[in-house]
Amino acid sequence: MNTRTVSIGSILSQIKQLNHSDRINILEKVVSLIKKESVDKKRVSLSSISGLGSEIWTETDIDKYIENERQWD
Repeated sequence: MNTRTVSIGSILSQIKQLNHSDRINILEKVVSLIKKESVDKKRVSLSSISGLGSEIWTETDIDKYIENERQWD
């Protein structure tokens, strides 16, 4: 990847020189790139949420809770 800084104006002037089909192609690639970055940021590891909500269970006898859940009336 080139580390050189390119201005948005420079990019836009180059895009304006392309035909309609190539402009659409670039647009699709940019949208795809942005969507992929968005999806990558939303991923959460299950281990990172370990213990979430554990305070709800601090006063609960787990064995009694499970026994009650297993009783189907």
